[in-house]
Amino acid sequence: MVKNKDKVASGHRKDPAWKYSTQVDVGGDKTYVYLKCNYCDKVVKGDVTRMKEHLSGSHKNVAPCSKVPDAVREEIKSYMNKSTTSKHLAQKQFEDRVDAGSYYGSERSVRDSSSSMKPISSRGARGPMDHYMVDTSEDRPSTTQKMAPENAREARRRVCKDIGRFFYENTIPFNVATSPAYYNMIRSVGAFGRGFKPPTMYDLRTWILKEELESTDKSIEEIKKTWAQTGVTIMSDGWSDIKHRSLINILINNPYGTVFLRSIEASDQVKDAEFIFRLLDSIVDEVGEHLVVQIVTDNASSYKAAGNKLMEKRKHLYWTPCAAHCIDLILEKLGDLP
Repeated sequence: MVKNKDKVASGHRKDPAWKYSTQVDVGGDKTYVYLKCNYCDKVVKGDVTRMKEHLSGSHKNVAPCSKVPDAVREEIKSYMNKSTTSKHLAQKQFEDRVDAGSYYGSERSVRDSSSSMKPISSRGARGPMDHYMVDTSEDRPSTTQKMAPENAREARRRVCKDIGRFFYENTIPFNVATSPAYYNMIRSVGAFGRGFKPPTMYDLRTWILKEELESTDKSIEEIKKTWAQTGVTIMSDGWSDIKHRSLINILINNPYGTVFLRSIEASDQVKDAEFIFRLLDSIVDEVGEHLVVQIVTDNASSYKAAGNKLMEKRKHLYWTPCAAHCIDLILEKLGDLP
């Protein structure tokens, strides 16, 4: 979440993505940064990194731009590759500092370790709150003393093992470690420094949950304010959970984001064309017929019949089969070929 758009924007104007996008305001809340692509007018929420992923088509979570010139796409890709190389170089320099024994050392020891390396006295060992904390443990090295490289690496191994044990004992899927929220959590704890008191079970289910819910509701309201400007697409996604219940997710999408409307349990329903039609028709009424541009569902015969019936009733909107579902069916057919 970005709380100061002007600060973020001014700090990244050297990024080439700014040449091909425009910062726009959305709704009355200035909580997020929104960038509009100059080629396809898609609005991306987040920061300039997501706009680069949109222009380069390099990330699965951001729809690629279909109108960007090849030269621009290659320019953005080249810049992203160069940036990645720089990050790897910075990581290598950081590891060299660990080898020099200055990771947990004082600012003086960092300066002495290499004249070509920037001081990192605030990285890793101490956070801003450490100035107000007293370490009473006897087995911890003083932050003003240089820690041997093998000790620094061993300290990191212990931390990683503790994190791994948390995953294993609570059966948390490994891919959770790819979540941006996971990295934000680790970064925040490290920035706080020693003495951080983790939230209790009570904290997690009370004030933290309440504030996250309020933040999510605020984000959703921001997106809803844009529906009248762009129109919306209603998306229907059928699936079965581990209890074998038949569920239908209803989502509302526009260029500013996707909103989960609700999930409908249809285990006891015959999912024929009439049931699907009544369901989609009621969703259109709930969202507002004047806002709905199209409805996207899978390509099953019942959904296709329901979509055609809906277009007969509501002349201005369109039913569209999901492209991903169509591709899945094509691949299944190809897989059946001898």
